[in-house]
Amino acid sequence: MQEKILLSIAEASQLFGIGQHRLREIMKDDYNCIYHLTVGRVIKVKRKPFEEYISKAEQI
Repeated sequence: MQEKILLSIAEASQLFGIGQHRLREIMKDDYNCIYHLTVGRVIKVKRKPFEEYISKAEQI
């Protein structure tokens, strides 16, 4: 999982220690698709931009 660029919601939840429901809410509020990519109906989390977002966030 360390080399993957795009993560599923379940993988991102495990990696970042954030619940899947909260991750889906964050992705829903990401209108400019900075942190996610939608492949059909599947949401994929862009790892590097989301890591930067997490490192700058004070509260999630």
